[in-house]
Amino acid sequence: MRLVAFAVLASTTVLMGCLTSSQDDKAALEAADNQKCLGYGTTPGTPAYTDCRLKLEKLRALAEAEEASRPPRPFKNCPTSASGLACTGF
Repeated sequence: MRLVAFAVLASTTVLMGCLTSSQDDKAALEAADNQKCLGYGTTPGTPAYTDCRLKLEKLRALAEAEEASRPPRPFKNCPTSASGLACTGF
């Protein structure tokens, strides 16, 4: 059961990896990770809590590395020239 919960949270972490690295976003991710690990029943300062936080950080780093290695997607639609986006892929 914990493995399923961890997989769901890992998916959420991957989606959260799309956020920018600003200080506010980093603080929000830290708070979310804290809540996830507390939700597993771990206590801050224990090895289980530390392991949980490290695993979440690793998952986020892996997701960021995967995203960075993907080639950019071409724009299929360009709603207006004022969008400032280069339209390719037509």
